[in-house]
Amino acid sequence: MVKKSDLVIDLGNTRMKVALFVNGALDGVLWLSKENHSDLEHLIDTSGATRTIVSAVTEFDESIFAMLRARTDVVKMESNTPIPISIDYKTPQTLGTDRIANACGAAKLYPGKNVLVIDFGTCVKYDLLEASGVFCGGAIAPGLRMRFDAMHQMTGKLPHILSWEASDAIWPGKSTVSSMVTGAIQGIQAEIAQYITTANDNYEELTVITTGGDYAFFEKAFKNIIFAHPYLTLVGLHEILKYNLD
Repeated sequence: MVKKSDLVIDLGNTRMKVALFVNGALDGVLWLSKENHSDLEHLIDTSGATRTIVSAVTEFDESIFAMLRARTDVVKMESNTPIPISIDYKTPQTLGTDRIANACGAAKLYPGKNVLVIDFGTCVKYDLLEASGVFCGGAIAPGLRMRFDAMHQMTGKLPHILSWEASDAIWPGKSTVSSMVTGAIQGIQAEIAQYITTANDNYEELTVITTGGDYAFFEKAFKNIIFAHPYLTLVGLHEILKYNLD
């Protein structure tokens, strides 16, 4: 079999997450500096990648895009980029590319299934994909750290929580820190349970999947009903690359 290598690049504020797919399968993930293009150039040269897709949470870094375009065929992921699923959303131009990619990843991993995708990032995003391959929309709520920041910044005396012990996440909280940690974590847990219940009421044989780093704080409570896919967004972006360039 001829080796076929693709790169999926997810640009963050300071770093880029780069995934290598070889013959359609995820081969590895790296985190690189946005400022040093030489590492990315070296990866292209050593992997033999001929196609890339680039997604960004902020404005595109045109210097990176120009370098990639000179070396590979490139798809720039935007809200109007052709995708392998349908969108039922009133303002598709405002739909985050990460939510689109997650839905495409869900369609790849669970074809013909109703899927609730929960993405634990700065915000917690709940998105529904119908078995027919239609993205139906969802909900966006404050993430864990956003809740801690808001409680500190919008009050006069509540502390700024940067870390905590597992024993702090108890009910009832026995200290101010414990009460804040419990309020944030168990508040999100209650949200998750309610969205799963509501989705199950409306979609048969629902599959619930999650991605995003903060899921580790909730895994114990939902480990028997939620399937974790840490690279769901990258898988979805690769499906979009293939849809545009195959």
